[in-house]
Amino acid sequence: MKQNLYILLTLVFLAACESKESEITNTSFTEGDLPDVVSLNGHKYAFSQVLNPRGILVTDGKAIIFERKNVHDDKLHIIDLESMTYLQTKGKDGMGPGEVATITQVEALSDPSKFQVYDLELRLFSTFNFADTSRLAESQFKAPETTFYITNPTLTSDTTLLANTVDGWTKYLHLSISGDTLAMFGDWRDMIKGKELPNGYKEEELDANLVSNIFQGSLKASKDKSYAIKAGVKVDYIDIVNLETMSIKTIYGPVQGIPDFKISYWGGYQMPDMGPSGTSRYVDVFPGEKSFFALFFGKKSSEISDMDNPNRIFEFDYEGNVLSQYQLDYPLLGFSVDEESRAIYGVTIDREPNLVRFDY
Repeated sequence: MKQNLYILLTLVFLAACESKESEITNTSFTEGDLPDVVSLNGHKYAFSQVLNPRGILVTDGKAIIFERKNVHDDKLHIIDLESMTYLQTKGKDGMGPGEVATITQVEALSDPSKFQVYDLELRLFSTFNFADTSRLAESQFKAPETTFYITNPTLTSDTTLLANTVDGWTKYLHLSISGDTLAMFGDWRDMIKGKELPNGYKEEELDANLVSNIFQGSLKASKDKSYAIKAGVKVDYIDIVNLETMSIKTIYGPVQGIPDFKISYWGGYQMPDMGPSGTSRYVDVFPGEKSFFALFFGKKSSEISDMDNPNRIFEFDYEGNVLSQYQLDYPLLGFSVDEESRAIYGVTIDREPNLVRFDY
């Protein structure tokens, strides 16, 4: 009797957090499908405190700029956008209480006086308060332990996360910050199914670790937590994830297909070697209220700061239709959008990196 009850409870649990056969639809576009280019001229600022910025979040009239790992201390800069004055710095470098090491994501919280950052190196979420003057985080918690290794976690509420997995075929994992699995959906195999693979590789030769690495990239949820957007940094694709239905719409473009790679091994795991000809594709996204924006490179790492070939930003609706194409006159590494003011704020990747504003 006890054994039967255990089996029943196990089945109920699995049904509650099963790997969903989520609805998946695909669409594509090419360069010829893009709207006419709108050229944007940026106004670059010169905040002396900003040294080597990696990304930015605009929220409630403020810009939060975060620095790369090689900047010690002062890893976060708070700027008032109305007066364009520098308010304060946060983020003490280290591995002790309240400290951070490698920030890869900054997100707004439901409490407008606070924001949260994710530290990839420490796998740590840290909450900071605009109201205090401390450089230390107000509170911290570790990324939840799961049976999968997760990457690119983004908040779907103050207590839940959406993340990618890299060591299994499951593409998305929705979970609570305490580690409870809420949903598993998507399949990395769908990204290569029926596609022409380079070097004569066959689908069955590629393991989950390799495929998931090829399709890694930025993952961010919209402010109202209705959608999450995932964009490939090595492959031209964007996932639109409906967080209510856990359904996925994938956009391919402007270049179709999978770029050249060779199978290499690291720690016994397959890894893709994209070679020196590999290019960076989508490097950042911003999910807005009714549309989302994607920062497109389309060039080699050695050309990232090329002023003769700056970045473009594509704007899409949540059905996957391309709405606008913006040509920037500064190369960006990260960006955020103030939709009310119709302003794009970015951090430049040039000889003197800093904050830049584009009105669109």
